[in-house]
Amino acid sequence: MNGALKWKLAFAFLLVFIAGVTTGCLFGALHLKKRHIIGPPHSGDVAGRMREHFRKALDLTPEQEAKIIPVIDATSTRLEAIRLETAERVRAVMAESKREIAPQLSPEQQEKLDKLEAHHRKIMIHHGFRHHKHKDKDKEKPSP
Repeated sequence: MNGALKWKLAFAFLLVFIAGVTTGCLFGALHLKKRHIIGPPHSGDVAGRMREHFRKALDLTPEQEAKIIPVIDATSTRLEAIRLETAERVRAVMAESKREIAPQLSPEQQEKLDKLEAHHRKIMIHHGFRHHKHKDKDKEKPSP
């Protein structure tokens, strides 16, 4: 293989690499914009997203939009209540499971379990689950 052919081949590989990076960045930005990678929308913007989706998908007139906004707002409120109730139920099940598992672990393993729980709590807070009623319950334990 002569020198000119090597340079052409290297240049072709470089172009393919740049095209791949560009394509990846464009699709990544598109998915981030639509929150496909980040996850579901936080609870605060569900009603707005529903309104926008219906407005675009159904070509609503301003009068129609005004009539359905209260329904969408009520639906959003109910969905938020369901989300919070479900999160609390999941938290309770996980807490019960930890209470059953912890006695089986060594002190070092229990410390690791506590760190895992703290990390999970941090992730949940990041995703909008800020209602941690169990902290208040733990503080209210009756004293002997």
